[in-house]
Amino acid sequence: MILGYRAVLADAADVDVPVTSIEAFVDIRLREGVDSEGFLDWAGHDPAVLDAVHVTGLFDYLLRIRVSGTADLDRFLRRVKSDGGAGGSQTRIALRPRD
Repeated sequence: MILGYRAVLADAADVDVPVTSIEAFVDIRLREGVDSEGFLDWAGHDPAVLDAVHVTGLFDYLLRIRVSGTADLDRFLRRVKSDGGAGGSQTRIALRPRD
């Protein structure tokens, strides 16, 4: 008869956890005066950007990106605003990949 069991967890520093990636969709509103072609050129050279689509509505572009984690997502959002010309953004994180 089994009366119970327990898990013994390793110290987090001793565990080799593979880096998983985050796929996200980022709506971008360009700052006034930012050229769309310049933005697309920037997006085409940023390694996180998988796709950039010109859209209608409140935002100008929809980006599909892949980053290594939340810190990398934060760096990307700072980069798109400082270097890419975004004046505003809205981010949605994909919870599971498409089948």
